[in-house]
Amino acid sequence: MNSILLTGASGKIGANIIKSFYNSHRLICVDKNRSSLIKLKKKYKKIEIFNLDLTKEKEVNNFLKKINKKQKSIDILINNAGLIYSNPIIKLSKKGKFIAHSFNEWKKILDINLNSLFLISSKVIQNWCNQRNKGLIINISSISAKGNVGQSAYSSAKSSIDILTKIWSKELSLFDIRVAGIAPGFFNTLSTKEALSINQINHIKKNTPARRLGNIKELISAIKFIISNKFFNGKTIPIDGGLYL
Repeated sequence: MNSILLTGASGKIGANIIKSFYNSHRLICVDKNRSSLIKLKKKYKKIEIFNLDLTKEKEVNNFLKKINKKQKSIDILINNAGLIYSNPIIKLSKKGKFIAHSFNEWKKILDINLNSLFLISSKVIQNWCNQRNKGLIINISSISAKGNVGQSAYSSAKSSIDILTKIWSKELSLFDIRVAGIAPGFFNTLSTKEALSINQINHIKKNTPARRLGNIKELISAIKFIISNKFFNGKTIPIDGGLYL
């Protein structure tokens, strides 16, 4: 039975990935939210859970050492951890003054969405190469990678992820390691509803040819396609209902 290392396991997308692959793969689930992980473990007893801050190199190293000590391989890494964030580069305060995008927020969003992905991926790739194992990385990107108004930090992170997908697929083909991505549009998830107003969501639905938000099952089917199709490599699949930003 192949194994999947899933980051961002406690969100709606993560939970649906677990549900979809629970009976076919061994699941190693990572998240910063400990209480949510415990709830997942109660529901899906066979999964392995690890409370981990993916932005901390020491924590990531210790986690992978634990995996190696158990002599358990990782066959697929799904980089799902991330946080949707919206904030324009400049906005007008109630006092009539213009305020620039917070640099601390910029760094935080890049840390959560981009740096954490680079860190866990580079360490897993290192292990694969040293152990002469082949593998697959699936990066969850976003339609915002094309440049979404009001999302300087988030769009920059996701755009960088798409570039890494291309670069790594070229660099790692020699080691029989595939790297691919999925760029969801706007899906019916809590994170979408927290990041956008009802008016914004209605506007998105109106301008999406499919006339609705995405269903998580449609994203899962794209993951299954990438896993099963060994010739698919270096590309990011848009699952966006035809929406153009």
